[in-house]
Amino acid sequence: MEFHVYQCQSDHDYFIVTDEKHADAVMSGNVCPTPGDELIKVGVYGEMGKERVAFDEGLAMRSIEAQGFYRFEAKSFDPVAERPLAMP
Repeated sequence: MEFHVYQCQSDHDYFIVTDEKHADAVMSGNVCPTPGDELIKVGVYGEMGKERVAFDEGLAMRSIEAQGFYRFEAKSFDPVAERPLAMP
């Protein structure tokens, strides 16, 4: 399977994974947490098995089969965290 990966434009930590068969439906659907949010295409990737670090391929495949897409949140995507309020 080839995974088509998109990022939500407003919620940068959310990614949508689908396959070629469902890609058009995902692009026209409401799959991001923010209603009406647009998707930015990240790329198309083949299966990597257990080496995949961004998402669980098995879970993604089952979700794509059931609903046409898999959505996951990558909290570590933000490269610079904000400084805590308690710091001087």
